[in-house]
Amino acid sequence: MVSAHQNRLLTEIEGEAPMGQLMRQRCWIPCARSDSLVADGAPKLVRLLGSNYVAFRATDGRVGFFDEACPHRGVSLTLARNEDCALRCIFHAWKFDVSGKAVEVPSEGARSAAFAEKVKLNHYPTFEGGGLLWVFLGQGAPPPRPPLPFLDIPKDNIWVTRNITPCNWLQGVEGTLDSIHVGTLHQSWINDIAGQRGAGTIGLTLSTHPRYEVEHTPYGLRAAALRTIGDGQQYIRITEYVMPFVSLVPTSMTARRGTLFIAVPIDNHSHLMFWGFWDEDAPHDKASERLFRSNDDVGDMDNYVTFQGDKAQAWGQDRAAMAAGHFSGFNDFLLQEDIIVQASMGPIVDRTKEQLCSSDVGLVQARRRLLDELAAMQQGLPTRHQPAGQPVRPVDIVTDEHRSWRDPALV
Repeated sequence: MVSAHQNRLLTEIEGEAPMGQLMRQRCWIPCARSDSLVADGAPKLVRLLGSNYVAFRATDGRVGFFDEACPHRGVSLTLARNEDCALRCIFHAWKFDVSGKAVEVPSEGARSAAFAEKVKLNHYPTFEGGGLLWVFLGQGAPPPRPPLPFLDIPKDNIWVTRNITPCNWLQGVEGTLDSIHVGTLHQSWINDIAGQRGAGTIGLTLSTHPRYEVEHTPYGLRAAALRTIGDGQQYIRITEYVMPFVSLVPTSMTARRGTLFIAVPIDNHSHLMFWGFWDEDAPHDKASERLFRSNDDVGDMDNYVTFQGDKAQAWGQDRAAMAAGHFSGFNDFLLQEDIIVQASMGPIVDRTKEQLCSSDVGLVQARRRLLDELAAMQQGLPTRHQPAGQPVRPVDIVTDEHRSWRDPALV
């Protein structure tokens, strides 16, 4: 259990909130799917940490990322013309290149060039990796890139979606660290994919109860769910948590392939959920996408999860399907189940009222680690260190019951 003050520290990210400052000053923040930005296409509104920005892809493929408001009169630059490697505001035709420099101020006539030198538009460093655009919103030199295994793999080896989730970002993170819910909330989905092509190791989550162990790392946590499955074997399922947003969840019997979940705060009451798969060694298996939807329509990759109504309509829960044997009543695909249960907790969970148990050790340790990071930042001390050249990978393996899950050879 956390105190009300600690809950505010963990969840609030707007304005001068400490967690928001930590994210701004110490983190690269994923903010959009790369494919959503088209050269000379419409600029995209990006809302992060309670503030609005605009992202665009220039004629030559470079990405610009600015404050949304034109510095002249505050018109939204999402309305701007995207042309000649620059945005041109439609109100008075002020023009800003990819670096954020004003290059034309037509309203000043002959003084345009001299006046442009005085114009300030906040712009922010970006990089593209893992099918995503990442931005640094802080001051000074950006931090190292996060130690993720999919940042530099070929484009065809990663498939990633985006969704807006109507609740606080920490609820999204904690859902990924809650390993025990896989075999309960998602049991009908697991049984369904078993009927299609075999559930693989994830089917072991249905019939065996895990014990949990957590290890602190320089970048966050390793959270292990360990299941004894008989015949002298155990099923090891390790999720990697890379603070503050990213969880890497195992998918199959290799550490070089997995599922990514990234919960990025839009504001205090909503977050972006980036979700998808990567494979370091082969193109993404597009047939596997079908396992996560009830129809063949891939849908909008930037609004991937849909559901009906809100709490008053139970988010479209199908009670007839439940009566017929479906466990949750949300039969589109598993991520819909995750988002709805998280949203059902309310915009921000009151964690002072929780009654936690042993299976919650992963999220408890994540909260503790985040609070420690905040304390270090507020004391002016260095926070997390990310090992260079050592991408972290989740683990999914059946092995000898005496083998330690901490064995480096498992990765």
